[in-house]
Amino acid sequence: MTTQIFDATLFRGKVALVTGAATGIGAGIAKAFAELGADLILQDINVAELEQRAKELERPGQAVATIGGDLSIAGTAGSVFDQALALQDRIDILVNNAGRSWGVTTDSITVDRTDELMELNFNSVLWLSKRFIAHVREHGEGGSIVQVASTAGITGFQRRAVYCATKFGVIGLSKVLALDHARDNIRVNSILPHVVDTDMFRTVASPEDAARWKAEIPMGRFARVEDVANLAIFLCSPAANYLTGGLYPVDGGAMAGSFGG
Repeated sequence: MTTQIFDATLFRGKVALVTGAATGIGAGIAKAFAELGADLILQDINVAELEQRAKELERPGQAVATIGGDLSIAGTAGSVFDQALALQDRIDILVNNAGRSWGVTTDSITVDRTDELMELNFNSVLWLSKRFIAHVREHGEGGSIVQVASTAGITGFQRRAVYCATKFGVIGLSKVLALDHARDNIRVNSILPHVVDTDMFRTVASPEDAARWKAEIPMGRFARVEDVANLAIFLCSPAANYLTGGLYPVDGGAMAGSFGG
């Protein structure tokens, strides 16, 4: 049974919409879906890099389309979903991956930056999920949402008050959507990456910070993009058809408890 599920035709005939798909985790998730037969609609603010990613993922008999847009601007999420439906008659999988973080002390929190982060990290997830659920209920064949949240959605991190608030919000939203739409055959699950070894991470973390953070992870390494992508694939597959409302850390054991003395 398992070998029949996880083969190169797993998602043939399915359409996956992945936001923030130009680089990092989103690009890795898009690649994994492409390798298993899905048609793709990829969204990102970075259009040039997104187009390059789409070219790399093109395969005979599979459609790969792109949509630009800044999800930190109110109204963009609705426009993205409208464009997605113009490209494909149906969408079966939604991966809300687009997001951003910034560190800030309490006295430096500003309205503008908070509104921007709330719009990108929470509001866009809400509106895309709402549109997807209405669409799936209309075609009546079920669907799957994967929210790429964060371990910052279940615990606090210093100087990440606004970021943590958005990710806690995404997790609460996702649990309720899972409850409200389980009998519509719509599954909603959240992936919680901890520290992922991406180009972006390597540009913002000093070698000293990276070494300290790695030492606090029981498995002794950061997550790879593939670790997150593999979980997304599993959660959208028939092997996970009884899973909804779940939180799945990709953290090497970091959330299990204190480690390292």
